[in-house]
Amino acid sequence: MEAEREVLYKGFTLSPIAVDDGDFYTAMLIVRAPGGERRASGMLGQFPCALSATQYALAYGMADVDHREPPILDWPVRIRVPLAGRRLRAY
Repeated sequence: MEAEREVLYKGFTLSPIAVDDGDFYTAMLIVRAPGGERRASGMLGQFPCALSATQYALAYGMADVDHREPPILDWPVRIRVPLAGRRLRAY
């Protein structure tokens, strides 16, 4: 688990976390309000690297503080790799 940094955003402290899940990194976030109350996000999605996971967690936290919709994941949660010798189908 990597808690690389804390970011102060509009009085809230955002602590992004990237959990190494083997092939992926799972993004999570801890938000500390100005009054000291803390809350954790739970799993936010899976990413190809720790940097992507922490960047998404920060964007998610900023949206939460601003009462906006969370950002849309631009990385698929699971990738299906076709087996060798199979034809690819168009979707």
